[in-house]
Amino acid sequence: MKMRELEQRSGVGRETIRYYIRVGLLPEPARPKPNVADYAEEHVRRLGVIKRLQAETYLPLSFIKEVLDRPNAGEIAPLPGLDAMLAASLGVAPANGGAPLARAAAQAGLTLAELEVLARDGVVSVTDGALAPIDLAIAKAWGRVKAAGYSPEAGFFAEDASIYVQALAPLARREIERFYGRLTGSGTVEDAARLGQAGVELINELIALLRTRILLDLVAEMNARAGS
Repeated sequence: MKMRELEQRSGVGRETIRYYIRVGLLPEPARPKPNVADYAEEHVRRLGVIKRLQAETYLPLSFIKEVLDRPNAGEIAPLPGLDAMLAASLGVAPANGGAPLARAAAQAGLTLAELEVLARDGVVSVTDGALAPIDLAIAKAWGRVKAAGYSPEAGFFAEDASIYVQALAPLARREIERFYGRLTGSGTVEDAARLGQAGVELINELIALLRTRILLDLVAEMNARAGS
């Protein structure tokens, strides 16, 4: 294909394409004749990867080149079995049957209606009328929140839990897209599972600390605003 078609298909301008060729992010085009360049599908694919990686702030070109030089040229590929490996390593592998809703509510210290609200809002997932171990753990965690005083009597309700799903779901999606975009083609599924386990556990700790600091800053801000 000619440069004009490559620009149209990739959404990248010719000067940028030429720069990428100079720095080694793109291969040289075939030149069947002097002053005639013939670009291939590989150029389109690699430009797509570059655009995706550049959407992540502050990535150096050297890193992008490293990703492009992997066997899959930065294309996202499946990691079959990763979900099961991660669930097992994190101790949240699904158990047979799970806990029926009524029993799960009692174990969590919630009413059945409160548990149904959590299910409706995506805080827990119900499969065949039961909660898997991780969902039961989430319900129990919300039950401890309620028992600590965040109860309907104090003006807090099961509906309040949905704000955490709304905040965390986009973050988790970005994390997984970045995980696949960075790692695919650079190791085995087992390698990805080990790194994934460490990432889940360590980033959970990081998020908790960041949230604590932000909350403390906001408490100080609210006090200052109220006292002014």
